[in-house]
Amino acid sequence: MKAAFSLLLWFMVLGVQSQSIDVLKQQLESADDQEKPGIENAIAEAYFENKKFKKATEYAKQAIEHAKSIKNVSEELRGLINAGNSSKKHKKYDRAVGFFENSLPLASKAKNRALVFYAYESMGYCYTSLKKYNQAIASYQKAVSSSAKKGAEKASVYAQIGYCNFAISELKEAISNYEKANDLYARDPSPGAQSIMLVNLGKVYAQYGDFDKAVARLNTARQIAENNGFDNTVKRVNAAVESIERNKANKSDQLTDFDHDAIDQTEKYIHNIERAHVKSLKEIENLSVENQIKELKLLNQQNELMLKEQQAEAQKQDLARQKLKSAKTEAELKQVEAVNAQNAAELKQAEAESARTLAWLVAVGLASTLMLALVIMYVRNNKNLKLKNDQIALQNKELDKKNTNITDSINYARKIQNALLASNLGLSESFSEHFIFNRPRDIVSGDFSWCDIGENDSVIALADCTGHGVPGALMSVLAISSLEKIVKQLGTRNPTDILKQLNDDLYGLFGSDNTTNGQKTNQNTVKDGMDIVVINVNQTTNILEFAGSRNSMLRISNGELTELKGSKTHLGHGSGHKEFNYQQLPLSKGDLIYLYSDGFYDQKGGEDGKKYYPKRFREMLLENKAKSMTEQNETYQSILKTWRNGREQVDDILILGIRI
Repeated sequence: MKAAFSLLLWFMVLGVQSQSIDVLKQQLESADDQEKPGIENAIAEAYFENKKFKKATEYAKQAIEHAKSIKNVSEELRGLINAGNSSKKHKKYDRAVGFFENSLPLASKAKNRALVFYAYESMGYCYTSLKKYNQAIASYQKAVSSSAKKGAEKASVYAQIGYCNFAISELKEAISNYEKANDLYARDPSPGAQSIMLVNLGKVYAQYGDFDKAVARLNTARQIAENNGFDNTVKRVNAAVESIERNKANKSDQLTDFDHDAIDQTEKYIHNIERAHVKSLKEIENLSVENQIKELKLLNQQNELMLKEQQAEAQKQDLARQKLKSAKTEAELKQVEAVNAQNAAELKQAEAESARTLAWLVAVGLASTLMLALVIMYVRNNKNLKLKNDQIALQNKELDKKNTNITDSINYARKIQNALLASNLGLSESFSEHFIFNRPRDIVSGDFSWCDIGENDSVIALADCTGHGVPGALMSVLAISSLEKIVKQLGTRNPTDILKQLNDDLYGLFGSDNTTNGQKTNQNTVKDGMDIVVINVNQTTNILEFAGSRNSMLRISNGELTELKGSKTHLGHGSGHKEFNYQQLPLSKGDLIYLYSDGFYDQKGGEDGKKYYPKRFREMLLENKAKSMTEQNETYQSILKTWRNGREQVDDILILGIRI
């Protein structure tokens, strides 16, 4: 069995080159049921070698059916792999995934881990081509876990996972998987693949905001490329490093994800210190109250002791006066009386002093009692206040949790929306120079751009949906879903026909079936649902086709700016619209094409807080026409920031530019 599967893999790589397709077909005509699957697979592999993928798929499917009928598992598995490879080369990725997925149970049953790895890896490639990045990541991860492969082959899979992470803005996960690939390449070098992977890793670090690591990985890529003569890779590294240096110079303008992570860690550390400090203050406060009570009690005891001593002294003086009365001589009596008078005066003085002392002690006692009562009230009020504060803190915590959950949900919705929008990865397949300036007012946006890249032409759409935030994002998702059906499934590529079908779809979703006097009314139609422009750029004929609804396109050619205006027709307000100002334009190399929403020139700012206005917007594009598209994107972001001058953003902003 193992020998049979090894032979299968050998056929897949080399093909059957020793026999012509005609000879194989002659053999097929006279073959019995047992021989047919093997010959049909051989014909499929021969067609594959000749790059006739549609024919290869047809014969591979025949081989699968015949192999199933005679229960020939090895030829059935061979046919599934052949059909998957042919469909993949024919760019029929959904169909290819089905063939590879059906091959997995047979390969697993045969315990052929290498073939299981190949099937999962091929599924990941197909999902990536379909821009279904989450499914691609899952397939690549299964490929890694299903095989004992190490070194460069495993590193290549981790690099593909990192690419998919980056495509859906999972920067930390992309860095983690690229670094795993880098570690494996360090143990099993593959200079070409490793240098390209390091260039991508450097760009991800730069996007994340860790410029030092970005430059370090790019320098490593440059060293590998120079040592192996990869001149194109060296050029890519130099361009990436120059871009990073410009971004580092402008880093003070905005915080990166890397900066936000560092700030979060610092805030957590400070919060822990503050909690410990508050606890120590409360302990000190409690200790001070206890000491105050002890001091008051001691003072009261001292005052009572002084009063008792004065009363004892008065009793001694009274006893001495009684003894003096028994003296016989008048002189002694007078002397005694004088002494008694003096003692009486002193006694009165002592009694007065005692009265004052007693009054002072009573006052101190009352003050102490009052202070003690205040302390008790303070402690009791503090307990009540603490209880209320704890309740408020708990409510705030619950509100924060709900707010976090809502924010996390909207952030995840932004990831979903971004996966549907036109991306730099998609546009780069047809246009070497382009940019997308997308700045939502809220987390998700009502403005969207969408593209479909064909073999000879590219369909690009840009729209401004009613509202912004979640309502606008929901409208954008509905419109993108309709465009996917119209262009990709139905094959419509003429801009006017696309807008006609999109209008009918929106009218079907939001229109009303009510009738008045036998005619349909459209009471529930969404007013001003969408301003949109659609273009088709044919790279073979250099012809641009345009159609628009309440939106325009700008072209700069030979230093002159031309505006193509869409019709005033509202999409979704009725069925059967026919006119969308369809136009055709010949294109020349170096022409600049701009699609945009009204968010940029409606932004209020400047010294007077007025709008930027379309005229100034067109002048801005003309002034910067000589710059690269990347530099234009950075310039327009800087101009917008200066114009706003701290003011709130009033609407979603979206500009898409391409250079022919």
